[in-house]
Amino acid sequence: LLLVSITLIGLLGSTIIFRPIWAYFDSLMAKAPFIKLVYTAVKDLIAAFVGQKKRFTEPVLVKISSTTDMEKLGFITNRDLSIIGLSNEKVAVYLPHSYAWSGNLVIVPSEHVKLINAPSTEVMKFIISAGVTNIE
Repeated sequence: LLLVSITLIGLLGSTIIFRPIWAYFDSLMAKAPFIKLVYTAVKDLIAAFVGQKKRFTEPVLVKISSTTDMEKLGFITNRDLSIIGLSNEKVAVYLPHSYAWSGNLVIVPSEHVKLINAPSTEVMKFIISAGVTNIE
């Protein structure tokens, strides 16, 4: 009885009660000038990790410089950079930090990027754990 009650309360709270409150909060945040900029950027980043439209689906190795063999793991986020005036010879790659939600966006020549044949979720776990987790 306790398990069923907790499940029903959770279901009601997450659908009937929580959704209208969240929708109101979301529309309120979208109206504030500076807050809108930060809020939408953070919301998009979180949605890219855990939302319906996952964006980190192409894991890659990025060659850091042409003088060394050092490479970093990351994810292609955009192949078409014409919106910011760059040619199709470069791509945007997100390089997540270990043990954090942060990372760096780098623009690199396409020839410095090599696709990895591994599930993106496993690669993300590998990066976030600083290489401690094994890729299955």
